[in-house]
Amino acid sequence: MYSDEQIIWNQVCNADAKAYNALYEKYWEELFQYAYKIVGNRQDAEELVQDLFVHIWNKRITLPPVQSVKAYLFTAMKHRVLNRLSKRKITILDIDTVEETCNEDSPLEQLEYKESERALATRIHALPGKMKEVFTMHRINNLSITEIAEQTNTSPQTIRNQLNSAYKKLRLSLKTLLFSLF
Repeated sequence: MYSDEQIIWNQVCNADAKAYNALYEKYWEELFQYAYKIVGNRQDAEELVQDLFVHIWNKRITLPPVQSVKAYLFTAMKHRVLNRLSKRKITILDIDTVEETCNEDSPLEQLEYKESERALATRIHALPGKMKEVFTMHRINNLSITEIAEQTNTSPQTIRNQLNSAYKKLRLSLKTLLFSLF
């Protein structure tokens, strides 16, 4: 015997627009709240939920049968949120631009810039060997992921993983530094 949500799901899989709207109305708010708690940005959370429902409609013919529609939707949302978070990168300013700006600043601001630059360099240097090498090749030497993969005889996905880990470590380390300063 099928539950109401399984019946709606099966109808969506059969291209029933009314069932799709019912599914959307039933779960939009919960999925939005879930995404918003994690990403912390209303616009990003709304976009993630919209993307999920667009994906469901576009793939309706090939959607799998599910025991729990709610569990399926929340698992799909979790994956979308994690993908969005993994794409966020820390921004490291172009050194030349910063130095040009710094030349116009007061001596105190120049000193603060130099200290920040040293702190970042120290944290980059503290990264584990391979991670530091990949990060340096990408951010300092401006090599693409493909170029790094070829030079190190490593898969591009491994390079992406190393870069993501490096960004996470640097972000955490710099947040800790900023927190301790204030």
